Amino acid sequence: MELIKKIDHKLFWPLSIVSTFLFCLFGRNSTEVYSIIFVYIATIISLFMLMAILLTLVMDQESRVTGKLKKGRLALYMFFHVVFLFGSIGIGVHFMGNRIILAVLNYVTQIFVLGVGLRKNLK
Repeated sequence: MELIKKIDHKLFWPLSIVSTFLFCLFGRNSTEVYSIIFVYIATIISLFMLMAILLTLVMDQESRVTGKLKKGRLALYMFFHVVFLFGSIGIGVHFMGNRIILAVLNYVTQIFVLGVGLRKNLK
């Protein structure tokens, strides 16, 4: 898949896992740690869907030339992006309560890690 080639995996995965591990250290019990890991997995899925949305809107050469977007696929990606994001946060709130801020901060960190892990040659 073209999307996978856009990420420098040697940089992205170690940074992503280390930052998640650091947030797991702040968990008070195993339930909070599992919730952070669950939100992390949903975050990774959500970020890949977000990248697919952005690449379709911004960098897809076919849609630039023809002016037509694959609206059904784009809407499906957007829908599942929101479902994964809010679903995982909702489940995290259920298990962690007001300490969900750890998982949310990990989500924000993962966005920056993805930005760092993107390859410079996005042509």
